[in-house]
Amino acid sequence: MNKHPLAEHVRILARGKNASRNMTLDEASFTMTHFLSGDAEPEQIGAVFMLLRVLEESPDEIAGFARAINHYWPTAACEYDLIWSSYAGKRRQPMWWVLSALLLREMGYRILVHGTLAHTEGRVYAHEVFKDLGLPEVTAEELNATTHPLAYLPCSEIHPVLQKWLGLKSVLGVRSPINTVLKTISPAGIPSVQGIFHPNYRKVHTSAALMNGEACAVIKGEGGEFEVNPERSCIAGLCLNNEESELTIPNRQSHYSDKPDSPDTAHLIAFWRDQLASEYATEAVLSTAALALRTIRPELTYENALAECTRAFSARDKSLL
Repeated sequence: MNKHPLAEHVRILARGKNASRNMTLDEASFTMTHFLSGDAEPEQIGAVFMLLRVLEESPDEIAGFARAINHYWPTAACEYDLIWSSYAGKRRQPMWWVLSALLLREMGYRILVHGTLAHTEGRVYAHEVFKDLGLPEVTAEELNATTHPLAYLPCSEIHPVLQKWLGLKSVLGVRSPINTVLKTISPAGIPSVQGIFHPNYRKVHTSAALMNGEACAVIKGEGGEFEVNPERSCIAGLCLNNEESELTIPNRQSHYSDKPDSPDTAHLIAFWRDQLASEYATEAVLSTAALALRTIRPELTYENALAECTRAFSARDKSLL
């Protein structure tokens, strides 16, 4: 029997306590390329995902996996100014970051959001919020045919197997490296913003971006989304101009009494229309927008980006929602 071309790559991870090691960037890219082409057995995919879960994925592996997936972006994705990943969903708060993206659209920037279908009861996901707000969810074909300055693209439109892999948690019982990788993907040359749950992953994300020559901002955001929580000091990991750095956004207070207590999209509409006054929401929307703007335009300081976003928010078209 001929040995499968991926057998040696599975073996890299599975040689036991002392001989196993993480993949190099090229090995990870080779592996994911075979996964995406259909030239892999399901046993190999499950083995690699779970072995990396045990070893903990390295920046090289995340970069290599992302590099392979990035070949599948629709052509029109390369025309956007920013790629915004959304995979966590929100449980306690509305998705204020969607208003940050809408504000940037008002300022003339093109934002493409990608994410997952709803999969956890009690959480609201980006595709649901976009629908509620009348913002477009597009297929790859529609994205290539029509200009949308702010649009949502399901990850299944990048490659059909990606959503299936995200669903493996219900089969395997734990998250797999694909949950990390999908937050890091972006077309060549287009910066991205990424929200994470665990702060120790911030360096993994920025190091992977540096290896691929990409620009990004990564934060432990509210609910795991890319959204600044005004009640906490926010440390942003940045990879801009091929350099890694950190930016701290201090919190001005630790509790806001005017914070809505549900993810209901109606709060977003009321706030945008000036029918809901919330200092928490104002801080969340403007801080998140400013950090995203600095990712698009790294020559700006965070303070200058915040000032631009604040002026634009005051002059926003309240009839958009």
